[in-house]
Order: sequence, then structure tokens, then C-alpha cells
Amino acid sequence: MTLTEAYREDLRELVDLLGERGVFRPGEREAWMEGVEEADHYSTLKYTNESLLEAMSERDGVDEVITEHTNPETKQFV
Repeated sequence: MTLTEAYREDLRELVDLLGERGVFRPGEREAWMEGVEEADHYSTLKYTNESLLEAMSERDGVDEVITEHTNPETKQFV
């Protein structure tokens, strides 16, 4: 698995978890997932991740998802 594939899989999981928590408005989950799938390079995925977190930062449930799925030692999403 390449770094890009691993990052894409992590972002899919993040979008799924945010969706399960009801963070997204109608149609947003699909739009973010489409962005993840269309990204063709690690840097594009990184930008998508940063944009997602910035856009959702004020919504209920986001902090909980990030806290629950971030390794406390490495600060990486798991």
C-alpha cells in the first residue's frame, strides 16, 4: 500500500465516522467522499483533509471523532 492509498483510506474512514455522528448536512458526505476519491496525489489528499477539518470544525461531534481516533503519542488519525 502506498502512502497515497493509506491516506485515502484514512480519509474515507474519517468521512464515514463524521457521517455516522451526523456532522454532515444532506449531500455533504457524498461530496467530501467524491473529493477523496478524485484526489490523485498525496498533497491533494492532505489539502482535502485540511479543508474538511476546517469546514467542519464548528459542528457538533467533530471534536469527539478526532479525539477518539487520534493516537495520543503520534497525533495521527487512526
